[in-house]
Amino acid sequence: MNAPLPIVLAAALLSAVIATMPADAGSRKKNTRALAAVSPAAGAAQPATDRFLACDVRVRDYLREGGAAIRVTKIDVDDARLQLNIHHEYGEAGKSSRKYLRGDTEEEMRKNLRGILDEFAAAAKAATAGRAWYVIAARKVMPELREGSGDITNPWTAIVLADFEGKCRPITFYQSVDRNKLDPELSKKLEE
Repeated sequence: MNAPLPIVLAAALLSAVIATMPADAGSRKKNTRALAAVSPAAGAAQPATDRFLACDVRVRDYLREGGAAIRVTKIDVDDARLQLNIHHEYGEAGKSSRKYLRGDTEEEMRKNLRGILDEFAAAAKAATAGRAWYVIAARKVMPELREGSGDITNPWTAIVLADFEGKCRPITFYQSVDRNKLDPELSKKLEE
């Protein structure tokens, strides 16, 4: 059973390569973990997170003609009327318009109801975490608002925006904001 020397050497070399593979993979895993441990420090060099989080672009776009963006401090959910009551740093913004259940069957309506209640819960959670804003903006820069009974001659309107898991979502619209009913300091901010 004397095998030629090249075959024995090739087999020995192949065995050595196979034997070192798991050790090499283990060291790669350790290196990956070491890099992951270093990553947060490298992330500290990045610019600070925008104060409006995922709503950074929308808020600034709405404020281009004046207005104010203030933090929503609390959202009360009225699950019976499918309505929200928005509270901000200067007081209460008021109740949102009511949501209506859609669907041809009770099951479809129940599914729609669960979706609305989930959205409301997420909005309340975002407000509690400081990720929601009440934005008063000039009517001319706001997107087409739904037809409502609001005073469309008033130059100010409002929207509540929230950051849900890194996405900016509109929560509710206010057709008209009566400047006379606002806190004087907030009213002054509209002109800044």
